[in-house]
Amino acid sequence: MQNMTSGAKRPHIRRLLQKLTLVLVIFVICALALVTAVHRYSISLIDTSQKELLPAIHDHQRAALNLERLERMGDLVAYGGSLTLIRKNTLAAQVLAFQPSFDFNQNTRKTVRAASELLREIRRTRQPLLSSRAERLSSIEYENLIQLEQTLQKRWDKYKQELFDLQNKIISNAIALQTKNMQLITATNNQMLIVSACSISMLLLVVFIIGYNLYKHLITPVTEASQALAVLEQQTKYTPLKEARYQELHNIRNTVNSLSGTMKKLHEMATRDALTGCINRGYFMERAQQILAVAHRTKSPMAMVMLDVDHFKRVNDRHGHAMGDDTLKFAVKWISSLLPNGSFIGRMGGEEFAMAFPGYGLEDAVKISDKIRSEIEQNSINSGTIPAITVSLGVDVIRDATDEVDKLLSQADKALYQAKAGGRNQVVPYQAPVFISGELQ
Repeated sequence: MQNMTSGAKRPHIRRLLQKLTLVLVIFVICALALVTAVHRYSISLIDTSQKELLPAIHDHQRAALNLERLERMGDLVAYGGSLTLIRKNTLAAQVLAFQPSFDFNQNTRKTVRAASELLREIRRTRQPLLSSRAERLSSIEYENLIQLEQTLQKRWDKYKQELFDLQNKIISNAIALQTKNMQLITATNNQMLIVSACSISMLLLVVFIIGYNLYKHLITPVTEASQALAVLEQQTKYTPLKEARYQELHNIRNTVNSLSGTMKKLHEMATRDALTGCINRGYFMERAQQILAVAHRTKSPMAMVMLDVDHFKRVNDRHGHAMGDDTLKFAVKWISSLLPNGSFIGRMGGEEFAMAFPGYGLEDAVKISDKIRSEIEQNSINSGTIPAITVSLGVDVIRDATDEVDKLLSQADKALYQAKAGGRNQVVPYQAPVFISGELQ
């Protein structure tokens, strides 16, 4: 079986060739030489793929990882409250922007370095505000710095979206590289089939045997590999390919199976929050838009909830950022265990999270949110691992067929602001403004 798998020769064909009469010797030798040449070309193509393609995919993967790291560093610089942490992450972002992993594309390198320069500008603007110098600033100077800080933060948010888009583009390019190479390998193996069929077309005695073996050991694996690539492209459930008889198909099998794992990792990187494990902002908005479209189409209810950890900065200041990270992880774990079927949570940034409750009206959503609030408060008190925390939540639901995800989140965020302004550790539903006699009540 090992000989069949390594497959430098075709045993069945060779045994058949040994039974041929001397009349067909010259024809068989020429045909075998042609098949061997195509076979060697296929092996050479696969070896080239392993030496050149995989490193290129790894380079794309490193670039995507570094872009994600740059986003996290940028958020800490733009919104962090620790001057030391801001300086540290600004320097780290500058170093990261000049990593060789971005050199494969000039536009990517230009965008990353521009983002790094923006972070330097944000640091220079925020440094006076967070240092002791802030007390010596005049009110006008202080207000100007605040406005400049807000402007730069908006610019950073745009750059962050651009960095996220670059991640998706890099991942798509990596998949395109693999797909193009697999198509070339598949085409080469199809050529082997054609050459083999032409070579044995005159051997009527062995037509059935050759055809059966080609179908079993060449056509079927190539078709399965092609179908597997289609499954990977559609991101549906993937079944690993079976063991192949010949070496080139064995290499295709290994490459496709490896690609499945690589695509899964890249998908996780693109859609998951690295710290808490819940989905990130971009993927949350995508899923929320999908279920909102279903809710509009079926005229069913849907609730959106914004959640914020109360006084989270105190946790970081008093216990360190490592404890702050653990606090967010535990909070997401507890929340996830309480989410109804079909609901999901996403991290919107920092200690702020959003939840979607398809099929739930305002009253039920408020009840679930309050249960989450209560459980987090009790679990954190009894955990013995993290400090006691509370959360505030704002809830909004679909009220109109034109409601969009951004609008629901914005209104839920307004309700969250009311919850925090009202003393925190509570759930506040969004109250739509009422107009009476042309006046807002």
